[in-house]
Amino acid sequence: MKNLIIAVLIAVLLSKLLGGIAADCFDLHLVMGDDLISGSLEWIIMAGVCVLLIVVGFIVAMSIAAAIGIAVVATLGALVFAGVGVFWPVLLIIGVVMLLGRNKNPVAH
Repeated sequence: MKNLIIAVLIAVLLSKLLGGIAADCFDLHLVMGDDLISGSLEWIIMAGVCVLLIVVGFIVAMSIAAAIGIAVVATLGALVFAGVGVFWPVLLIIGVVMLLGRNKNPVAH
C-alpha cells in the first residue's frame, strides 16, 4: 500500500511538471464544450488521469508478479512431487534401515 501511495504522489508531481511542458511545447489544452479549461482545474483533471493510469499500471504489475509467483510455486511443487514419486522406494528402504539399524540399548558411560 505504501508503494501505491508513493506512485500516486509521483504521478501527481509528474503531471504538474509535464502538464506545463505539454501545454507550452505541444500546445495541449483541455476543452470542455466550447470553453477552454485552464489553471488549476486543468491540472486537477490531468493529475486525475495520471493517477488513474498509475493505478491501472500498479494493478497490472501486481497481477503479473502474482502470476509469475504462482507459476514458480507450481513448478517447484511439481518437481518435489515428481522427485518423491520416482524415489519413494529408495526413501522407504532408507527409512526401514534407519529404524531397524539404530541401537535400542544405549550404553551409559
